[in-house]
Amino acid sequence: MKNTLQNKHCITEYREDDKQIFTRDLRDMNNEPATYTKSKRGLKNAWAAIVAAWTEDTTMSDIGGIFTAHGIKYHYWCMVD
Repeated sequence: MKNTLQNKHCITEYREDDKQIFTRDLRDMNNEPATYTKSKRGLKNAWAAIVAAWTEDTTMSDIGGIFTAHGIKYHYWCMVD
């Protein structure tokens, strides 16, 4: 199952079957930055925090801050590379 949040800045998906949260920046189309979680524990709590904090102004950086606050390890890369 996949849960998705999207605004003008980013799209964030909670991929429960894969035990992963994936986020993609929608503003930088030249580099296409993205993140995915590496930790498996605490994802439900992190997702609940993301949903609670989500606004039309939420950015990929905000999502990374939530990961860090919940002790979730994640990988950041540019998909164009």
